[in-house]
Amino acid sequence: MITADNRDLDRASDLPRAYWHDNRTWDECLRIGHTLADEALRIVEAAPVQEQPQLVCRSAEVTLPVESSVIWNVVLHSPLKYPHRDDRTITTRINVVNLGNAQILTIPGEALPNIGFYLKRKMHGEHNLLFGLTNDAFGYILTKVDFQSFPRYDYVSRTSLGEMTGEILIERSLRLVNESPRPDKR
Repeated sequence: MITADNRDLDRASDLPRAYWHDNRTWDECLRIGHTLADEALRIVEAAPVQEQPQLVCRSAEVTLPVESSVIWNVVLHSPLKYPHRDDRTITTRINVVNLGNAQILTIPGEALPNIGFYLKRKMHGEHNLLFGLTNDAFGYILTKVDFQSFPRYDYVSRTSLGEMTGEILIERSLRLVNESPRPDKR
């Protein structure tokens, strides 16, 4: 799921710039959650059971530069005591899990949708899944062409490791996917 569109289209806040007030209420949260749950159940309802699905797990480390001073301060002063090097890099782990005909790739942060769609298209499962904020949660992950590209991305750029995080993560993730056995196609 990507961030829900909870704009109240009856209440524009700045119509020429296409900004609206939103519905940040508990009822709206429940509506979105129930809609998502109902859709998930509808999707899996007719799925065939996979008898004795094969399980394969692989992992790899990825080293990422920390360009953001804000995130570097978090790394240095967090009570989680993140391992880091003096060259302002951190190392995190990514995983590929094949379960039957599904392939799962973990991401150590919150990747923007274009990264997710690209990775899923390049994966080898019949059902490709991305699990974000796994192993570590190093902020937003965006491509270099998205980084600080327009005002709406100021916050996600500021709370990311830096401009090259997405490029490095994509390259290392696809290498891990391609080095791993292919999921069952039954």
